[in-house]
Parts: sequence; C-alpha cells; structure tokens
Amino acid sequence: MTQRERILTIAVVGLFVAIGLNWGFNKYRAALKDRRSRVESLTTTQQQLVEAQLQGEYANRQMGKYIDRSLSSNVERAQSDYQQWLLDIVSSNQIRNVSVDRTGTLPVGDLYHRLSFRLSGLTDKQNFIKLLHAFYAKDYLHRIRSFELTPSRSNGFSMEMTIDAIALAAAPEDAAQPGNDSWRVDSDVANYLQPIMNRNFFAPPNQAPLYTGRPTVEAIVGRDSPIPLTFKDAEGHAIEYALVGETPESVSLDARSGTLRIQSPEKREIKVVISATDNGYPPRSSKQELLVKVVDPPPPPAPPPPKPEFDDASQTVLTALVQGGDDWTAWMNVRTRGKTLKLRVGDEFEIGSVKGKVVGVTPRYIEIEIEDDRRVTLKPAGVLREAADRALED
Repeated sequence: MTQRERILTIAVVGLFVAIGLNWGFNKYRAALKDRRSRVESLTTTQQQLVEAQLQGEYANRQMGKYIDRSLSSNVERAQSDYQQWLLDIVSSNQIRNVSVDRTGTLPVGDLYHRLSFRLSGLTDKQNFIKLLHAFYAKDYLHRIRSFELTPSRSNGFSMEMTIDAIALAAAPEDAAQPGNDSWRVDSDVANYLQPIMNRNFFAPPNQAPLYTGRPTVEAIVGRDSPIPLTFKDAEGHAIEYALVGETPESVSLDARSGTLRIQSPEKREIKVVISATDNGYPPRSSKQELLVKVVDPPPPPAPPPPKPEFDDASQTVLTALVQGGDDWTAWMNVRTRGKTLKLRVGDEFEIGSVKGKVVGVTPRYIEIEIEDDRRVTLKPAGVLREAADRALED
C-alpha cells in the first residue's frame, strides 16, 4: 500500500468514526432532553394534583362552614324555623303591625333551596336599625334582597322587606341555629347604632368648623387683650366655643362670639386649646391649639409733621414773564404776603409747602424742579400749589 493509499484509508476511517460519534452524541442528547421533558411534565402534573387536592380540602372546609350556617335540609321545617325566627326578632325590636309571609321556594339543582319571605310592619328609625343589626348578626345564609322604608302617617316609618334564605341539601334535617357572631356587624348594638343614628339622612354629612386664623397670636402685658378667633363653618351653622383642658386664670373665652381674652401681669407664652362645635345635625366639633405670646405694648406712633395753617403756595400766581437783556424773568405774586418774587434760571425759592429751583424760563412758561427731581411747568395765571400737585400725581 502506497503512502497516498494509506493516508486516504486513514481519512475514510476517521470520517466514519466522526459520523458514529456524532450520531451517538445526538442520541444521548435527545434521550437526555426527553428525560428532562418527562420530569418537568410529571412535576407539573404533581403540582396540579396537589393544587386540586388543596382546593378540594378548602371547598370541603368552606362547605362545612356553609352547612353550619344553613337552614334544615327539610324544606318545610326550614321555612317554619326561619319564619319563627323572623317573628322573634321583629317582636324583640318592637315592630308594630307585623306580617311575615312565605313567598316561595326555588330549588337550585341538587345543591340547595332558596326560601323567600316578605316582612312588613311599622317602626321608628332606631328600632329599624336594631332590627337590621339582629338580622345581620345572625350567621345564617340569608340576605335582604330589597326593602322599602317610607314615612308613615301615624308615627315613624312603614317598612317592607324581601328576604332570601338558603337550605343546603347536605345540611342535616335537625340543623341547629347558628350563633349571633357574624363578622358583618359589631357585636355591640350601640356601636352599630352610633354612626347611623348620628347623621342626617336628608343632607350631605355635616362638616366640622375649620380654623382659618394664625396659630400664634399676641396679647399686651398688663392689659385686657381681646383676640377674636376665626373659625369658619362650611354650612354656615352657629358655633359654640370652649376651652379644653387646664388654662390659667388670666385666660377666658366667650362661648358665643369666640373672643379669647388674655390679661396677664407678666410677659410669657401660654398654650391654649380651643374647641369649636357647630349646631348642625349631628353636631361636629374641631380643636385648635394656639400659642399666645404676652408681649410689651408697641411704641406709640410718631406724630405726623405739623401742617402749615395756611399754604402760601396755594395763593402764589405766575403773573408775568418779562424779558430783560438776553434772559427772561418770572414774576411770582405771593398774594398772602403782598410780595412779588422775580426769579431767573438757577434761583432757588421756598414758598409755603413748595421748595424748588428755577431750571427754565421761556416766553410761554416757567419750569421749576421740586422734590424727587420732579419738574413743574407753570404758565401765566397758573397757581404754584396746583402745578406741584399735578407733578406729584404723575
């Protein structure tokens, strides 16, 4: 065998070996992938079975709770027992002219019967709410499908309810009544009544007064210092005020006007709490803490500058503009003094309340500079004070 044939034989054998190894590796990888897929499938199936088992246990536990709350599986007995219970709660809550009627029975497959009742009577608001508490506190499988409450001509309200109750087929015939421990209502009837009774059914909820003033106020030491309080009520109700907690004898409050009065002989800080209660239905109140700083009286205001008894500028008139040589002269007649001032450019003067300097004299007018670098133009027969006032207004 030549060298060339030997090399060709080795190459062919190597190719077949590589093909065999590749085929074997692919078979191994496919088997591994198939095994992994089967493991994942079995794991998913196991999880589904466990979840189904848990749901079944939950359903059994829930069904057990429903059975404890169900009426008797004997429909006649269930109707009789539930109707008697309705009569008992309306009697204990002083409902008048009571009527409790069976209105129908509806089977729902083989699972349960729905029993319907109609309850009517006369009551007042408090006894009606107590009746609702007694109804929802009882842990039956029941509901109030609808009710109407209308004012009665006699006194109170006329009510009519449609009630549904459930009798499960799996419940025992001698099923006992469930307890009065439903999570739907507070076990204390007073706590159930309070938020319902203490509101107006015919208007939006009453809002408490709102304080709109500053949280820190000041009083003068050694003086009776009245401090009006600013509470606003959204509905415009009258407000009654009161101090809350312990307060010094130097602090008092007018209950009607809401004026806080402080009379302290020394400088200090006083914390007070104010309660504001409106007369809405039901009354609402709010509290506000105030810090009262007792301080020295403010310094007296500076006295205003004395006004001249009579302003000469209001009686000073430009009488003439006279040319002399190369310049012009303005003649200002001060009538109150009987004098005529002859003013040229650059002359300064003070006539009554007007102090100024002549900056220009023309054949038609005189221009004067007064306070704040304002300029006044005065024409013949013009009054100096009036011209100055116009310049201050501009």
